[in-house]
Formats: sequence, C-alpha cells, structure tokens
Amino acid sequence: MKILITGGAGFIGSHLVELLVKNGHTVRVLVKPNEKTTFLSPNHSEIIYGDIREEELLKVATREIDIVYHLASVPRLIKTVLPQEYKSVNTDGTRTLLEVSKRAGVQKFIYVSTIEAVGPSIDGNPLNEKTAPNPVNIYGKSKWEAEKITTEYYTKHGMHTVIVRLPMIYGPHSLLQLQRLFKIINKGYYPLIGDGKTLMEFCYVKNIVLGIKLAGEKGKAGETYFISDERSYSIEEVVKEIANQLNIDLQILYIPVPIAMGVGVFFEFLSKIFRFPPFRVKETGKAPFSRSTVEWTSKNTFFCDTSKVKRELGYKPTYTLSDGIKETIMWYREIGAL
Repeated sequence: MKILITGGAGFIGSHLVELLVKNGHTVRVLVKPNEKTTFLSPNHSEIIYGDIREEELLKVATREIDIVYHLASVPRLIKTVLPQEYKSVNTDGTRTLLEVSKRAGVQKFIYVSTIEAVGPSIDGNPLNEKTAPNPVNIYGKSKWEAEKITTEYYTKHGMHTVIVRLPMIYGPHSLLQLQRLFKIINKGYYPLIGDGKTLMEFCYVKNIVLGIKLAGEKGKAGETYFISDERSYSIEEVVKEIANQLNIDLQILYIPVPIAMGVGVFFEFLSKIFRFPPFRVKETGKAPFSRSTVEWTSKNTFFCDTSKVKRELGYKPTYTLSDGIKETIMWYREIGAL
C-alpha cells in the first residue's frame, strides 16, 4: 500500500509516518518548503517539499498513491498568520488536494480535522458525530468548511472519504503550549479554576495515530469519527498525574470562577498595553490568561464521545494516561526542554 501524508513532518504526522512504516507501508511525505524533518523516521520512502496549494506539485505527490492522509494545515490561532491564510490553506488547499486525488485515482482520502470544527458543547453533554457544528474561531471555521468539501467529494463524486476529529493532543515532538504546562507543574504549583472537575480530552499522540491508521483501514466512506483516549479526564486528574510522573509534591491553588474572570479581564487589559511576554503569548499575540481561558477550564465544553470509532473501527487506545505522560516527560528531558 502506497501512502501520502501531508504535514508528515509535524507533531502528529511524524508519529503517523513512523507507525505506517513499521506496518510495512511505503510512505511519501509532503513537507512545507524549508520545514525541518527532525522527527521523521529515517526509514520513510520519500519526501516532497512544497505548498499544499500548488496543484502541479500535488499531481506529482499523488502519483500512484492508494491512500491520502491529509494533516497539513495552518495551526490554531498563530499570531504571525494572516486570517486569509486559514481559508487559503485549510479550506482551499483541501479542495485542491481532493480534486487532484480524485483525478489520480486515490482509493481513500482521510481528512484529519479537529474538535474545534464542531465548537464547544452548548448543553454540557459530550460532543459526538451528530452534534451540529458551531465553530467559534477562525481555525475551527476553516476546518469545518474543509470537512464540508470533503463530504461533498463523497456525495457528488463517489470518493471514499473519511473525516477524523482530534482533540487536545500531547506527547513527544509536542512543544510550545503543552510544554509550558509541564514546565509550570514542574515548579511545584498550579492554579486550577473552580473545583478542577471540568472534563477535557487529553489524548496521547500514539493513541491518536492508531485511530487515524484505523480510519484509513476500516473507516466507512462518508463517515466522521471522533478520536481520543479511552475516556475524558478532569483537568485536576491530568495535572495531578503529570505531577506524579514528575515526582513533584504539587500544591494546587483552587481559584473561584468569579475571581478568575476578574483576573482574565485584567490580563486582557495588560496585553493591550504591553505587547510582549509575559503579558502576551508570543505565538498567538494574546493574553496568557483571559476570560476564554476561564470558560474552557470551568465548563464541560471540549470533550467528546468516542463510542462510534470504538464500535465501528475497533479502536482501543493502547496507552494509559500515566503511560503517555511518562513517555512525554522522558522525551522532554532527553531534549533538555524540562
């Protein structure tokens, strides 16, 4: 089986490349120009450098390909990215790749989307494949539009398309925001908003790529699947397990929601005056703590039901929360990031 993975040099993509190569597949990887390939398996078959929006390049990339796993996208809310880039890459780039893949005779097209394409739960119940999408930011909207285009290629053109929606993911090769979470906890203290019982998805990357692989092997044409860990976790549970694996005597400061909201307003105000860290996060250009932070950490909003992917694809995560956190900490220490 010959496979194309777009975005294969990234956090999730590099793990997917490694898994598929181990399973005996020939893997071609589409990588952005000048992007580092540090995390790619040395046994991959081929790397093609180029932009997902270049149709002629995609014709070369999809030649003799059986399955496309489309992971390439502009990531969530990056300061240096212009708003139109989300549509250009995430939405229009997906349409171009679908069209080229159709013409090339690709057998299956797996579109890797996000829980943010659906948006937060509005009733406190877990999101599922029947939840009406209502994305709340430009990233989620661009991914939802790409989902609709992907489904269109199934309904109108008969392509075997499958959509998978991913939650918050952690693990080796992950830096920036989640690395900061581990670093803060490593200092021995952590502020939790409310009682810490808010549910969230915190999925280990090797569980995620197993689910993506199964979507390519067993996913039903035209279907969508949420992939995550065995179950949702409370924020308190995640924080305490990270501390446990770090062997840290963690002090948790529980902050009442009204007070946290006030702090959020204050930080938002400061971020407008002082346009540099620690008042703004470098990657997003926004306050490190805001009212939206309080919202998602104090309400059951971004958590999902994974019963469909387990039932239809036989998905069973192989890594527990403690296993995943342990491996992540080991990797951070190996690279000197913790």
